[in-house]
Amino acid sequence: MWRSVTRPRPHRPGPRPRRLLAGALALGTVLAGLVPVTASASGRGVDPYDAVDQFIGTRLDTGQDKGNSAYGDTYPGATVPFGMVQSSPTTYRSGDGDQKGGYEYTADRLRGFGMTRLSGTGCEGRFSAFDFPVLPYTGELPGGALPVSPATRITDYYLPFRHDREQARPGYYKVRTDNDVSTELTATTRTAVSRYDFSGAARSALLIDVAGSNNRVFGSQVTVSGNTVSGWVESAAVCDVGGRYRAYFSTTFDRPVRAFGTWQGGTVTPGSATARSTGDPHGAGAYLVFDQGARVTAKSGLSYVSVAGAAHNRDTETRSLGFGQVRDRAARTWREALGTLAADGGARERRVTFYTALYHALLHPNVFDDADGRWTGYDGQVHQVAGGRHEYVTYSGWDAYRGQAQLVALLFPKVGDDINQSIVDMVRQTGTWPNWPHLNQSQQKMSGDSLQSLLASVDAFGSTHYDRAGALASMKATQSLPATATRRAGAQQYFSTGFLESRRGGSATSTTLEYAIDDFGIAQLAGRLGDRDAYGTFMARAQNWQNVFDDTTRQIRPRDRTGFDRGFDLSRRGDQFDQATGYQYGWLVPHDVGTLIEKRGGIARVTAELDEHTKDLDAGVYGVTGAYLSNQPSFSMPYVYNWLRRPDRTADVLRRAVTELYGTSPSGLPGNDDLGSLSAWYVWANLGVYPSVYGTADLVVSAPMFDHVRIRSAGTGRTLTLRADGVSQGRVYVAGLRVDGRRTTRSWVDEGFTRRGGTLTFTMARTPGTWGTGAGDVPPSYTDGADARNDIGTTPAGRGDLGSLDLSGNSLSRDRLAAAGAAPGARLPLGATGAVFTWPDTAPGEPDNWIPHGQRIALGGARGTGITFLGLATNGPAQGEAVVEYTDGSTQRVPVGLTDWTPGTDYRFGNVPLVTTEGRNTAGGGSDSAQAKVFATAPVALDPDRRVASVVLPQGSDRGVLHLFDVALTSGPLTD
Repeated sequence: MWRSVTRPRPHRPGPRPRRLLAGALALGTVLAGLVPVTASASGRGVDPYDAVDQFIGTRLDTGQDKGNSAYGDTYPGATVPFGMVQSSPTTYRSGDGDQKGGYEYTADRLRGFGMTRLSGTGCEGRFSAFDFPVLPYTGELPGGALPVSPATRITDYYLPFRHDREQARPGYYKVRTDNDVSTELTATTRTAVSRYDFSGAARSALLIDVAGSNNRVFGSQVTVSGNTVSGWVESAAVCDVGGRYRAYFSTTFDRPVRAFGTWQGGTVTPGSATARSTGDPHGAGAYLVFDQGARVTAKSGLSYVSVAGAAHNRDTETRSLGFGQVRDRAARTWREALGTLAADGGARERRVTFYTALYHALLHPNVFDDADGRWTGYDGQVHQVAGGRHEYVTYSGWDAYRGQAQLVALLFPKVGDDINQSIVDMVRQTGTWPNWPHLNQSQQKMSGDSLQSLLASVDAFGSTHYDRAGALASMKATQSLPATATRRAGAQQYFSTGFLESRRGGSATSTTLEYAIDDFGIAQLAGRLGDRDAYGTFMARAQNWQNVFDDTTRQIRPRDRTGFDRGFDLSRRGDQFDQATGYQYGWLVPHDVGTLIEKRGGIARVTAELDEHTKDLDAGVYGVTGAYLSNQPSFSMPYVYNWLRRPDRTADVLRRAVTELYGTSPSGLPGNDDLGSLSAWYVWANLGVYPSVYGTADLVVSAPMFDHVRIRSAGTGRTLTLRADGVSQGRVYVAGLRVDGRRTTRSWVDEGFTRRGGTLTFTMARTPGTWGTGAGDVPPSYTDGADARNDIGTTPAGRGDLGSLDLSGNSLSRDRLAAAGAAPGARLPLGATGAVFTWPDTAPGEPDNWIPHGQRIALGGARGTGITFLGLATNGPAQGEAVVEYTDGSTQRVPVGLTDWTPGTDYRFGNVPLVTTEGRNTAGGGSDSAQAKVFATAPVALDPDRRVASVVLPQGSDRGVLHLFDVALTSGPLTD
């Protein structure tokens, strides 16, 4: 029997780190408590810092057409972990004008060096960021003016370059462009420090393209004052799906500005000190002229509060530091960050891909508060961050909840605390839960409501120093009926009936799965906080995935109000599965894999199906049945083998994936990195453990790919050590495991170990053995709530927004039901049969009936002559088959057929109407005049000499939707 596990309260290991002084804030605060790691400390071969290759993931593989780009969309540049600033180049390909919005390795020109960047996003052409690009210029200045306004022809100023003249290391980038200018970039948390060497050029000028952001620009301004240039830009957030942000900068130069000018629209004005645009790309900017052959260092503070804030950030972080000092500090910070995960052994190539992946996983989310603690909220107001805190922004919720957030929380628990508090702050300011906020813009992108799962996972990993009660309260308030404060698409339908019908489109089927995962996370947080009511409510909703599981085809598939769409082609990307196929999403029930396996036909059948599915690990979405491991819905799929008692095959799939899909070339990332989520998955795959049950800190064990790994949580005493001697000699399968010295055959470790820390000692072998193959060795499946009522079909007068019975927003009136004898708790006898139903005693807004998916209803060992069900069908009639379970272990199949609830006089299946109401409530608050009925099914004879333990409701229905309010046994004789 798959089992549910009671969760212990989380334990935060070690003392909280003290906040560092302001002088160290630029580089050290978010990494407080770390000790630098040297090559000898981190293992044999190239050390973590030297292993990072920032060019991995920068090339689009045009030979693949999988659905999403085979392009990491990463970038070389200068930043620090979770930094506000990402000083970096962005490219342009002159042959076809392609600019990707980021850095693409086949391009031949640079669009300049910007201050901000998003790593790995999709939305080609609408990547956002790349604010305030700077272009070194060495050409003519006729009459002291640029020859043409950049607003008219910006491409004239793009910089030809070659890769053999580039260098990139964590925290540092350098390129010598073909105009013989050497540009070097480094950064602190909030300041870009750049050095431009014009010693080989005839002229020395810098263009500051304040309106040069990637996305649409709505306004910009620049001002030159002595050796300082400052300004702002207002630009569209990532993917341009809503919201615009305003960024500010202030730059000082260590060499005198000999001449300057601005451009505004098509006009270039020498000597002008200010310019402003209202929305044209590249519509305003400034150019500065320095001495011929000058070597100029620029310090550019960034702020999302004000120009003064940007200047304060710059002065606080870099006032007394030269370029080399900032570069060295950035390098030291990266050595410390990468050193939290010390892996020993492995070939150079594996270490390069591993530590580059870790580097990419630590780029987001980002510090958003200024050095003085001020930050601009989602409400447009300026707030002050609490002492010892940082405000973090930019979350790819749909991506990050599948491992990236957990990795950050494991390595940097203090960052995890602040991430969760920042999310709570966002919810308070917006009144809801955005799913893909960029900076302080609370926009929606992708399906699901994943920040709830993300927060629950970070909490499970021990980052509990935030307003946990406030987080849970906001989840309960926003993710309940009436659906007025949620941003979940189709929330009224989902909250009422437990699934989104396929006719909605918009990835309705996969969104149902995502919402169930989100609700599981809410339930787990509620359980850890001791809120049993909320735990029960959201665990019941966590089982909603079963509403879109078709028992006939044994597949998750689209379901409409009239039944399952069994003609839908699961091999294609359609309007039902977000960025994936039905075959790929068919494995995404991470919290209840055991039940999924049972429903799909059992271990043997499902193992064969998964073997077939994993023949192609990166098949894409066009008419395929294989996996798509370069995209997020497939991330947890390999670990299903652990529930199938074959952890060796989990290890096989992961080893194939890291070998076949990843590499050290610029095209070495097989898909969009999505703010580090793909890279984080790669890190977990190599570690040999993965938080596959999102919302918990359970770790599913595959097999480490390094001989020895030490994971140190910064600022705490928590250390996780993984010893797997022999991996580098080809012993790649787990033959035995000890947890803190105690032998176990379980192929998982619970979240207590994850929060506490400890040692996993593996015995490795060259061939698979029996470890992890027993029935009791599989990871847990969380089945709480599986038998609960799951539809809200009755509502008070005028409050049809509190439920829906038919997926159209119609519901039974609680007032009219009471008048007809069906008040909460009322007893409804079925003639002379002796059967008595009890009308559900539920409050408004609580589930009051079952949409059947195999729920087990206990009957307490009672005897009866027959069994009957109280219910109705919507968009019916509909029928299915229940199973009576006797106490002696025997079973009996029982047909269940119900008439549509608005039947007129056409009753089916021998149904007897027990309750009749005049008029149904509507979601808009009104009512209609339809007569609705609730029926009792014709009793089916049972063995009166046996006791009935329980009845398992039908797994589904042939068409329409069955709704069952109660079940009862008859005691009198049955007649034909």
